[in-house]
Amino acid sequence: MPIKRNSDQKSTTLEEFYMNLSKTSTNSYADVGKRMLSFIEVINQAFNETLIWGLISHSRLVLQSEDNWNSDWLVIVSNIGMEEYHFEYLIPASKQPWKNATVRGQADSLEVAKKYLLIAMNESGGWNDSLELKNLLMNENMGDG
Repeated sequence: MPIKRNSDQKSTTLEEFYMNLSKTSTNSYADVGKRMLSFIEVINQAFNETLIWGLISHSRLVLQSEDNWNSDWLVIVSNIGMEEYHFEYLIPASKQPWKNATVRGQADSLEVAKKYLLIAMNESGGWNDSLELKNLLMNENMGDG
């Protein structure tokens, strides 16, 4: 199931937002738009059943498991116009050493970004009921995370 933009940000789709960004005259923002479009394509190709909601915040893509802008920002993905993708995911409350603790990392390619996406979605706990995510993790030889 393609990632859906949170209904509170309904002026454009996620793809339209990043497509518009990719057409800006500033090269770095144009590159951000292009790379984030590629990342959204990875999400859409990987997930056929799992519902993923997306918000845009300062050109970052925020992934949520429900259509509520105010729910936990489980996974945040950003790009600064270069090959690498920056990830941040929220540690589940039961495992947090302090409120809103997160894990951050950087993937140096789109292929690695897909692996990090699966890990972040799994470790955040937001998609625990997704058999599709579990199968993708197994196919990537990442087991239970």
